[in-house]
Amino acid sequence: MSKKVAESAGCRLLTSSNIKALMDSIDTVLCDCDGVLYHMNTVIPGIPEAVHKLKSLGKRFFYVTNNSTKTRNEFAKKCTGMGLPAKEDDIIGSAYVAALFLRQNCNYNGKVYVIGATGLADELHAVGLKTVGVGPDSTDSNFQAAQDFVPDPEVKCVVVGVDEHFSYLKASKAATYLANKDCLFVGTNPDSGLPSTNGRMLPGAGSCLAMVKVASQREPEVVGKPNQIMFDVTMSKYKLNPKKTLMIGDRLDTDILFAGRSGLQSLLVLTGFSNLDDVKQKQQSKLPSDKEQIPSYYLPSLADLTLLLTH
Repeated sequence: MSKKVAESAGCRLLTSSNIKALMDSIDTVLCDCDGVLYHMNTVIPGIPEAVHKLKSLGKRFFYVTNNSTKTRNEFAKKCTGMGLPAKEDDIIGSAYVAALFLRQNCNYNGKVYVIGATGLADELHAVGLKTVGVGPDSTDSNFQAAQDFVPDPEVKCVVVGVDEHFSYLKASKAATYLANKDCLFVGTNPDSGLPSTNGRMLPGAGSCLAMVKVASQREPEVVGKPNQIMFDVTMSKYKLNPKKTLMIGDRLDTDILFAGRSGLQSLLVLTGFSNLDDVKQKQQSKLPSDKEQIPSYYLPSLADLTLLLTH
């Protein structure tokens, strides 16, 4: 899609002529991670310099990620290992938000059946919740194992994130617990896929969540972007002014929609999931939810900010 088409309905290319106005209008940056700052474990060239430049201008910078596989401390260590300035309190992850949601919003203090990684379980443990289910099942995933499963009577909550050990048996166990209508059902995020270093898209938490939803005939409370719970936790913890906050992301359906729903300015970078053709489809749509996915600005890479902010 041409630059002219993109800018005809918002989504302006960020340039030396409009960068100052944007920077003057914000004091805080919320930034997605995978696809914006790095691809899995490989930092995108020029990104550390861009983040340092934003912080040198006095902008508060927070890492807001739907990735539920790590704790905030693990994310901070990953970022610093890539040359990105980060402390645990700078990280807002969907695993952390799920844990706060259960304890603070739901006042839940029981056991949780977790489809997800150890990072998700560790964040739940940090707020005093017990978990079961993390890791590969000890038995084969088959019809007989699903039929023979005896549910833990202490489990009154199911939390689903991305799980590399996801299986038919895990989905069946989750559905068994969720047959109890009093059992809480929480999803960490709706992301259907994860970008990999070789360009392939790997199944994300939303893919695992979809099977559990269908199997249980239940709708989860999804805490990650673009949903209100992630925004409410972020606003409450850091006292943000939405009108002075910029959201940077690579996905229209999570990052940019999160900004649109929350009244934030947004910057789409083209190093991850969405591209300008996707933007064009949203611009041509008549659906209000699609209009909320049109970013304020775009850049080929966040690394381009360094040059723009230097001149």
